[in-house]
Amino acid sequence: MTMRYTQAQIPEVSLVKIDALIDAHTLETYPEFEDLETKLYAIEAENKFGFAGGIAFTKQFETAHVNALAVEKAYRGQQIGSGLLKEMEQYAESIGVHTVSLSTLSYQALDFYQKLGYTLSGSMTDYPRRGLTKYALYKRLPNY
Repeated sequence: MTMRYTQAQIPEVSLVKIDALIDAHTLETYPEFEDLETKLYAIEAENKFGFAGGIAFTKQFETAHVNALAVEKAYRGQQIGSGLLKEMEQYAESIGVHTVSLSTLSYQALDFYQKLGYTLSGSMTDYPRRGLTKYALYKRLPNY
């Protein structure tokens, strides 16, 4: 059989197809995961002036992954980021999550996450470009 490889015209459609293949393989391997669903959640911090920051995370099985955490520059250093992360952890725990994972880059917030109890689980140098490092971290929540 001859295979032809082409650049996807609509990457989002390709991603849906690829995810379907991964889900099918997961169900084949673990039939008890038939209710497999990755769900996106977001929590916002607001003050009288409006949006001050937010956190977005996905939940799959009993884990959550922080996709994004950001605070408006004018409000940094006011514990909004740690408040968002703690709020997310409490909510995640209430919906059955026992472990949270996230990643950060060398110019971002490694120390911040470690001060909040996150454990470094790995790093990749020269990612996403030379001179930078991507760090992977996780935290087991109290209900674990």
